[in-house]
This record gives sequence, C-alpha cells and structure tokens, in this order.
Amino acid sequence: MAAFVPADLAAMADCFLGEWTFSRTIWEGSASPQATATGELSFTTGQIPGQLVYREQGQLRMAAAPARLIPFSRVFDYRFGADRLCVLFADGERVGQPYQDYLLRGHELIPAADHLCGPDCYSAVYEVHSEDSFTMETTINGPKKRTRVRTEFSRRQSVSASPA
Repeated sequence: MAAFVPADLAAMADCFLGEWTFSRTIWEGSASPQATATGELSFTTGQIPGQLVYREQGQLRMAAAPARLIPFSRVFDYRFGADRLCVLFADGERVGQPYQDYLLRGHELIPAADHLCGPDCYSAVYEVHSEDSFTMETTINGPKKRTRVRTEFSRRQSVSASPA
C-alpha cells in the first residue's frame, strides 16, 4: 500500500485533526524494550490559524515491573505554517518554549534541526502511512542516553449508532 502523501502542511494538519490511539515502545541502549505504553490522544483546533493542540494520556509499563502501570499525560502546541511545523511545549515548566521544528518531505515530517535539552539531543521523524495511521520515531542521544522511542498512532474509529 502506498503511503498517504499530504499536498502541504495544511493537508497534514487536516490529517492529524481528530481522536487517536497509540502504542509506544521504548528502548534504552539495548535490543530489548525497557518499556511500553498505550493511550489515547486528540488533535484539536487551537485558537490561532494553523494551530492544533496535541493532548495525550496513557499508561506506561516498565519491563522490570510489568504489573505496575504508571499514568502519564502530555500537551504540545502544533503550529502549521507555510513551510514548517513548529511544535511547542504546552504543559509543565516549559510552556510556550520550542520543542522541535519539522519540514514536510513527501509523506514524512523531518526535523528542521535537532532539539538540545541539556547534553541530550532529541530528533524525531513522523511517517504518515494513511489518513488513519502514522508513526513517530524519536531518538535521544547524550552522554548517558541512547534511547529510541517508536509510537504508532491509529485513528480512533467512531462507533455509529445502530438503526432503530
């Protein structure tokens, strides 16, 4: 199956808009995953043109303690411009600060530059497979980190009411 190729960043924003589920796998310097996570997220229209608000919540399961589920949530501000997507932090102590900028290349959003957080370098690539699925592959490298995070997103299917 050929990948969905959005015509421009506005089409990419239209593709992202809506409700999604995700599964995430986290590797820390080894071939075996150290953690997995599942959850739900939404991209909703923001208050300014070209803005989507990304809200995720889920549960993390560490391989070393599989019976313990750790709840988490995160919010980002996605700003789709003519030539790039700017992602900003929208929760925590870094609200409004830039996280990473992306360029549209075919069916992928690739980093315009790496994001430095202290000594660590974050880089992510989004790959759109269809209007209902995409992945994000993030690498984090630093003096003490060699992390890879793969998140698979699937559009949440709406449940239609049965005819009366």
